[in-house]
Amino acid sequence: MKDIYKKMYEVNRNLELRNNPRIEIMLSMINDLNFKNADMLDIGCYDGTFLSKVKNRNNNFHGVEASDFGVQLCEEKKIKVKQFFFDDRNQFPFEDNLFDVIVIGEIIEHIYDTDFFLQEIKRLLKPSGKLIISTPNIASFGRRIFLFLGKNPIIEVSPNEYDSSGHIRYFTFNTLRKLLNKHEFKTLIEKSDVVNFSNSGNLQFSVFAKLFPRLGQSIIFLCEKKA
Repeated sequence: MKDIYKKMYEVNRNLELRNNPRIEIMLSMINDLNFKNADMLDIGCYDGTFLSKVKNRNNNFHGVEASDFGVQLCEEKKIKVKQFFFDDRNQFPFEDNLFDVIVIGEIIEHIYDTDFFLQEIKRLLKPSGKLIISTPNIASFGRRIFLFLGKNPIIEVSPNEYDSSGHIRYFTFNTLRKLLNKHEFKTLIEKSDVVNFSNSGNLQFSVFAKLFPRLGQSIIFLCEKKA
């Protein structure tokens, strides 16, 4: 069996997470919760940028990351990180009801068994624990235009392309909400980041995403585990 994902995640893609509109919205969600002495987990934490930007530092920061370079950078930032790649078979290496907050940024679109994945998230969260999750919006304005013109709406057709990031799931606001509700997560806040008017992303506006979030580039939810 070809180890596609090992090859994909062992490469440092130099992702710029600072001043990223999606990241800023997710950070504002977690900062507004105003947790203190909470256990926070970032799944797919990359280099630890998100957790390092959480305003209240009086919390316990944990990360899960697949890449060697990401784990190393997290350790340098004093984040308690575990190297792990979710393979739809094995549980996350944590005990039940451990975390107050779990962050999943742009991960669920890579997951084959999304039911098992969300069962695991539910297992790890404390009662009434919070989940912040984001994923690309297949119904974004730019993708609708591409479909109208008969063009590829920025979806991946092969994992062997040099720029493939391994997306195998695509969501709208409605389908993600239904999936989360199925696994007993209540959606508290729904937002998007920007509306793109160009393929390059050079022409994008956050104000349109506030007015028409379902046309936005990203789906961003704050959820709560039902008691």
